[in-house]
Amino acid sequence: MTNDLVFRPITGPEEIPLFNALPGPYNDRLAEDLHNGHCKADWMWLALRDGRPVARVGWWSRGGDRPDVMETLDVDDTDGDPLRTDIGVRLLRAALTAVFPTGTVPPPYVLQPLPGDWRNDTAVERRVRNRTAVVERTGGRMFVERLRYRWTSGAPVPSHRGGLTFREVGGDEEAIGLLARILPGTLDAYSVADVARSSVDDYARVQYHDELLSYSSPRAWWRIGVRPDGEPVGLVVPAQSPNGFVIAYLGVVEGHRGRGFVDDLLAEGTRLLAAQGAERVTADTDLGNRPMARAFERAGYDNFAGRIDMCWESTARD
Repeated sequence: MTNDLVFRPITGPEEIPLFNALPGPYNDRLAEDLHNGHCKADWMWLALRDGRPVARVGWWSRGGDRPDVMETLDVDDTDGDPLRTDIGVRLLRAALTAVFPTGTVPPPYVLQPLPGDWRNDTAVERRVRNRTAVVERTGGRMFVERLRYRWTSGAPVPSHRGGLTFREVGGDEEAIGLLARILPGTLDAYSVADVARSSVDDYARVQYHDELLSYSSPRAWWRIGVRPDGEPVGLVVPAQSPNGFVIAYLGVVEGHRGRGFVDDLLAEGTRLLAAQGAERVTADTDLGNRPMARAFERAGYDNFAGRIDMCWESTARD
């Protein structure tokens, strides 16, 4: 039965242990995230039966007043309740209604980390299907599956092939102009969708201001790759996120792809972060972006995990 359930947000930091009664990859940092403003108590919802959590949802932000991603969605996989998906759906609908104003499209749901071979593990696949079904029944859909790559300090720093030299970004307009030259022909699903909703020039500006500048690490880390004739052909954005060092962005200008420039850009970004003391650097690419995946593998990055991104395209949640 599901009529004996209570759906509510946590009251504050004192209920983090209650929220963490269900296992999840972020449990060890949720208290700190709440303290630092990356989470808010009214973004963290529980389904309680007799005071015991049987499902939970939670959103995360880089630090703004609106969530950037739903990073937590869990149902109790251990109790054998055939209605676990129904409980998750009811909880998510209640939380969506409370957290997001009427007419607002919720941010994506990111399910991670997943083993790279998650479809071959029956228990993991069942957990994935339980969670994706909850999102689908509230109007969400599968958007893209991504691969997570990792370089660690035990591996050699990738070397340059020698085709490019590097310099810092000259200013806002140079960076935006370079992004606009990189976007055509991109294999990144998010970029393709965002360009389709606006234009290359408009999205390049949004991507620069809303995404790349959101990292707290200095823009002085960014590097433009330049050919011997002085032409800029790509951009790499090494950065530090709240979760560690990342290659936040890497792109090659259309017309210059397939010439190995991606390898030099990735090597430069990794080298810079290693010089900053990074013992681990992570980066993501779409499952369908094989050229970028192969570049990570050539550079000594290992595909340590995967992730699934789901989205809502409208405000419908029924």
